Amino acid sequence: MATFLVLLMLGISPQTDSLQRIRTTSPYIQAILSEVGEKSPTLQSIVRRIAGSNVIVYVTCQQFSTNVLNGRTIWTEASGDARYLRVEVDCMLSRTNLVTILGHELQHVAEIADAPDVIDVRSFAKLFKSIGYVSCDGYKGEQFETNAALAAGKRVRQEFLHRWPVGDRVVASARSGVPAE
Repeated sequence: MATFLVLLMLGISPQTDSLQRIRTTSPYIQAILSEVGEKSPTLQSIVRRIAGSNVIVYVTCQQFSTNVLNGRTIWTEASGDARYLRVEVDCMLSRTNLVTILGHELQHVAEIADAPDVIDVRSFAKLFKSIGYVSCDGYKGEQFETNAALAAGKRVRQEFLHRWPVGDRVVASARSGVPAE
């Protein structure tokens, strides 16, 4: 029953692929998303935002040719009533860093999901220019970043490691035995 609830929370219906909003063919990514989804209220909130939209995202492993990128969100197309995105992540990262990148990139997906006027590459870039800033300019085109995605990745990581933010510092869970940053 717990597995079904996690799948449902991630927008993945075991009975019908047509309702699936976050898709992957990678068992590794699926396992991480399920595990993090059980521990992270931040990721749960992000997933709910995506599930309530017309966005469908494919999450894949990617080996990047530069160490500048660990993940990216790419506009694919809009077709009929759906908008399609692809999230590529470096699956060779440590599990904790991969959790961080997944939270970060899925926040970008939620930002797009919250903006129904994003229907093509031009409106995709316009959104990120208005809510974020250009980063990695010149590396295979413009790359954008948002403070919300940076914060979401950090929060998902903390929740995954059983840490909770308190003010400006992070307090480690007494059970985790992991020192605070």
